[in-house]
Amino acid sequence: MRRALALAQRGAGHVAPNPLVGAVVVKQGRIIAEGFHARFGAPHAEVIALRRAGRHARGAALYVTLEPCHHVGKTPPCTKMILRAGVREVVCAMCDPHVMVNGRGVRALRRAGVRVRVGVLADEARRLNRPFMTAVTTHRPYVTLKLAQTLDGKIATVTRQSHWITGPTARQIVHRLRRETQVVLVGINTVLADDPRLGVRADGRASARDPLKIVVDDRLRVPLRSRLVRSARRCRVLVATTSRASLSRRRALAHRGVDVLVLPMVRGHVDLHALCRRLARRGIQHLVIEGGGEVAASAFAARLVDHVAWFIAPIIVGGRTAPTSVGGAGIAMLRGAIHLDHIVVQRIGYDLLIEGDVVYSH
Repeated sequence: MRRALALAQRGAGHVAPNPLVGAVVVKQGRIIAEGFHARFGAPHAEVIALRRAGRHARGAALYVTLEPCHHVGKTPPCTKMILRAGVREVVCAMCDPHVMVNGRGVRALRRAGVRVRVGVLADEARRLNRPFMTAVTTHRPYVTLKLAQTLDGKIATVTRQSHWITGPTARQIVHRLRRETQVVLVGINTVLADDPRLGVRADGRASARDPLKIVVDDRLRVPLRSRLVRSARRCRVLVATTSRASLSRRRALAHRGVDVLVLPMVRGHVDLHALCRRLARRGIQHLVIEGGGEVAASAFAARLVDHVAWFIAPIIVGGRTAPTSVGGAGIAMLRGAIHLDHIVVQRIGYDLLIEGDVVYSH
């Protein structure tokens, strides 16, 4: 099963709104074939592995990270392929919570006489598919907050200079995160201060696949000559705004290829819950917020952040007016503080990366 989980990870960034799935065919104690779901619309992991096994699949065991589907979607049901192949046993890490599956695949296989085991490395499988699980069960994307700060908690100097707080190795990790997500989101203050492109680079070269880029901008202050707006005819750019934005400004952005989405307001700002619901309806499972401090604060206040990737550079810049990682009004009492669980700390070049799952106080 560990091999199947490793295979599944290879589809990251390409399979949504489908889950990451890996499959391994085992016979007489050795692996005879394997496969993973590589992209949305392509054959599922079980199908690839069984095709590679051919006639040797008969009487074998199939290890798969997620319950095989039993419905017709972009591809035929995997359960039928398993039965035709003559597999003796199917070992699933976990059941698929999607309403179209949710135990149907397991029941169909058992009715046909196939031995089925569920729950092998289930925790690892759930962590692998956190975006899929969140989208299916909560009808919103899984949200990762990525921030880069100095040792004293600043995301820029008093003059708003932020390039570059972290080193090149950390920036490589950020590009990998962008490759594996569907959406990168920033606030308007980040656009005004940094004029980011939010593109993806691999081995120093621009990637052919950029995620959807979103700017949260209550009043449409995004400059028409900003790099994001100028890139809108080559890649997808969306600006989430409110009714406070002028119609002429909306038309000017739309004319340049920007998708302008008008959303309800919460305390005068874009309703991030409404934005996430809209994205979920588009099949978005994973959203990465890359700052700045006010958007981070709003996302925490809305209890939307599921995971953080927090880079800390060993530099100190000071300044009481320098922007901090998380702005907003702040939490009044420590008992209301936000905590992290499943914490992993890594040294990335000269920087530190702290990752963890967000736990909100009641």
